[in-house]
Amino acid sequence: MRVPYSWIKEFVDIDVSAEKVVERLNETGIEATFYPFGSRVENTTVVKVLSVKKHPERDRLLICEATDGKEKYQIVTAAQNVFEGAKVPLAKEGAKVGDIVIKPVKFGSIVSQGMFLSLEEMGVVEKAEGVFIFPEEVKEGEDPNRLLGLGEEQIIEIEITPNRGDALSVRGLSREIAAIFGLKRKEKLPVISIAQEEIPCIQFSTDKVHRYRAVVIKDVEVRPSPFDIQLKLIKSSQTPINNIVDITNYILIQEGQPLHAFDLDKIEGEIHVRPAKDGEKIITLDGEERELNHQDIVIADDKKAIAIAGVIGGENTKVDDSTKNILLEAAVFDNVSVRKTSKRLSVSTESSYRFERGVDIENLPNAQDKAVELIQKTAGGEAVGEKDIYPRPYTPKRIKLREKTTVRVLGFEVKKEQAKKLLNSLEIPTEIVEDGTVSEIPAFRAFDLEREIDLVEEVGRLSGLNEVSETYPKISTQSFRKSDEFLFELRTRDFFRDNGFDETVSYTFVDEEIYKVLELPIPPIKIKNYLLKTQSIMRDNLAVSLLKTFQHNLRFQSRNLKIFEISSAFFEDYEEIRLGILAAGSFVEGFGFTKGKERFSTEQNWDFLKLKGVILSYLKSLGLYDIEFRQTDIPYLNPYQSADIVVNGENTGYLGKIHPRKADVLKLPKDTYICELRLRYVPRELKENSADKKGYLFNLYKNRKTPVFRELPKFPSVKRDLAFEVDESLQVDKLLKAIKDSSEYVERVKLFDVYYVSESRKSVAVSVDFRAEDRSLSDEEVNSIVEEIVKKLQQQFEGLKLRSKEG
Repeated sequence: MRVPYSWIKEFVDIDVSAEKVVERLNETGIEATFYPFGSRVENTTVVKVLSVKKHPERDRLLICEATDGKEKYQIVTAAQNVFEGAKVPLAKEGAKVGDIVIKPVKFGSIVSQGMFLSLEEMGVVEKAEGVFIFPEEVKEGEDPNRLLGLGEEQIIEIEITPNRGDALSVRGLSREIAAIFGLKRKEKLPVISIAQEEIPCIQFSTDKVHRYRAVVIKDVEVRPSPFDIQLKLIKSSQTPINNIVDITNYILIQEGQPLHAFDLDKIEGEIHVRPAKDGEKIITLDGEERELNHQDIVIADDKKAIAIAGVIGGENTKVDDSTKNILLEAAVFDNVSVRKTSKRLSVSTESSYRFERGVDIENLPNAQDKAVELIQKTAGGEAVGEKDIYPRPYTPKRIKLREKTTVRVLGFEVKKEQAKKLLNSLEIPTEIVEDGTVSEIPAFRAFDLEREIDLVEEVGRLSGLNEVSETYPKISTQSFRKSDEFLFELRTRDFFRDNGFDETVSYTFVDEEIYKVLELPIPPIKIKNYLLKTQSIMRDNLAVSLLKTFQHNLRFQSRNLKIFEISSAFFEDYEEIRLGILAAGSFVEGFGFTKGKERFSTEQNWDFLKLKGVILSYLKSLGLYDIEFRQTDIPYLNPYQSADIVVNGENTGYLGKIHPRKADVLKLPKDTYICELRLRYVPRELKENSADKKGYLFNLYKNRKTPVFRELPKFPSVKRDLAFEVDESLQVDKLLKAIKDSSEYVERVKLFDVYYVSESRKSVAVSVDFRAEDRSLSDEEVNSIVEEIVKKLQQQFEGLKLRSKEG
């Protein structure tokens, strides 16, 4: 926000340089700079245009005759806004405008004796269309530099943090400056009378409007604003339009209260503050057509939307030269709603900027009445009626500030009497209590001051934080305890780094195309204001990112890859921390050797079993041993080289080789292997307990069984090789588990052969070790155990036959 220092002085009697004011503002938490307004242009004067006619030889040029009251000048100009009687600044011969020295110049056969100036050429604004036109009351022959204050007026520009919306006005900034320098801010109260005529009915159908006040003013005359108002707006980087619109902008800057003036005669029926309809369109004041949705709030009449609440007005009810009656709106809209609409539509206005940061709801009628007063002075008219809808009046929050808290946080003592004085200087009503002060937070600081620590900050910054003496910090000797979740992820990282894997970090948002290729459902969480189409949705798995990373590496001829990532996958109601692994090509970059018939190679390539071995090693390093691999139906994996990973009976992830058709589409090597494990559940609600969620390794790791020491066996084992004929559809791992669980004497089961007897039958050969802890098993006992096992298996698996057994 930019404001002239002279405007601030109207609200606080201060005799301090702008430089000192800016220095103290920066010290107390408001980033500020200052600079002169424009630059003085010597040898200039105000002239009155006597006549305007077209250039006979140049279509786009005009020939103007002008006078400064003493001499007449012939000026050739391209400015199309000049007219007979206009008062404009003229740079005469010898004047220096920027890098140009003005001298008589011929345009065709016509000589121009000077140059009309725009605000841009006087160094006031970056871009201006047409020359600057002074109000009628300015006399020809006066000095434009003096009238505009060029090179003399100081402009103060501030940048605020989002919680300091109270400073975004002359009123708020003067309040801050008065408190800093121990002065009293002046208040100018409006003097108006409003008749009690009936005005259009106002109805709410949303809770996104906290206060809405409308005043109807009839019989106004729309014309240019008085020069002092125009000049203040120009110095605040605003473009004067007409007296009605200018006053709404003037009050916005002075009071921080956005206002909007509607042409009352263009409003059809009642006023409705309502959610927009999906697809509803409105042409706004900038001439753009904008499409709205139900999340946006609009001001509407019975037939159409006439403004986007808190953001920008509509073209269909704007004030123009023909306007006679106006409805002046002052409102406070929900800051979150305004921000979402502003960002989605890419429309940022002075009004939306303030609504997003908080507007003083209690000062609303005072600011609007000041606007009514100014309109009546500059445009005439009569205020015939007003309506103020305030559903939930503001109730001040009471916050206690204790002296001991101030000492503990700031490191120096601030007596409660001094705290009261400082807070009251900020216009925060404060009284002394036994151990400190109690403050009632006014509406203009409701977005900022919520807790005791906030008042500590206020007291500290006004006391002068730059005066705090240097002290050594107190450092606790107690070491910081890292969370179990952090240590678990660190252990996972260390395992894969130690096994030669490289960690990657990728964006958590991807494009829809990769999901279509992999035949996966498109995730529901989409980014509305994405910068790139390739980053438009939040991923719900890590495989899509790992495959993208592999594609990127292939562009640099890097085909041998073993990478992992620990990151988030997103779902509607929760998130998951996952481990993703991709392995491709060779993991040993060896060499081949050939000598006659002797040949060997030290290079080893990734395959399904090698990656499975890495995963098994990782899970066992966590103390998890009940691990199964079951058939999976993930569409982008090879059905014959893929599996779900089940730990303690819970599905925790999958691994597998990418399907050859998917590899072709993605232009990836066919020996690409993917694994994904669910590590942790992250709830959106803090109250939700994630400890009982199934299928997460962290929970299984936390609840793992404590390892128990077992003595070395004292008695020998007996080994039997058994071959079972079973149906082709039977999963071998189920058979192995059933054998292991069938007898207390079964110590180990190992698969060593599978071959097909016919198209529908297969033979599964296993090696089984039998052992008893208290004796040596005899062959007869083992034979009896085997018979019992076979009976149990035949009951569990239909069609199972024992083909052979060997001792």
